[in-house]
Amino acid sequence: MRLISCLLLFPFVAACTFSAPQFELGVRFIKSISVGERGSEEQMQSRWLASVGNEGAVVMPYSSEDLIIFANANGDAIAFDGWTVRSIMGFGLEFPLSISGKSGERQFVMGGSRQFTECDAWQFADGVWEQACDNGLGSISIDGDGNIQTIVMSLGENLGNVTLQVAK
Repeated sequence: MRLISCLLLFPFVAACTFSAPQFELGVRFIKSISVGERGSEEQMQSRWLASVGNEGAVVMPYSSEDLIIFANANGDAIAFDGWTVRSIMGFGLEFPLSISGKSGERQFVMGGSRQFTECDAWQFADGVWEQACDNGLGSISIDGDGNIQTIVMSLGENLGNVTLQVAK
């Protein structure tokens, strides 16, 4: 009976697809790290400290299309578009997290659950870009040469913050 039910439901399940380009890019990227593909020498020398909530990891940045993927071979990855973290996988999360929107409404999707927050426009002062959102603050700190040193973005009350910082 179970086999018949599965066969009857299969066409409907097979027709349902989910597309999250940033997440799919992250998965392909993690697989390339696992099989040993390497980036440029400069990329290999740059190490970042990353945390999502209370889970931390050492990651390296890789440029891929319009994103910077901070990843390691353990399956931890954060996709960043230059202003906003777009997806997170690993870091002890039960499901990958996908994020859309910049200023205005921002949507967080994880395991079928959706949360929304409103975000103001980015503001710059004293080497730090800041963005206030209903779920918390975000910031991007840059050095005198214009290089990003720290990225912080609130993920909401349950997940805390995602933080990326250049390892010194």
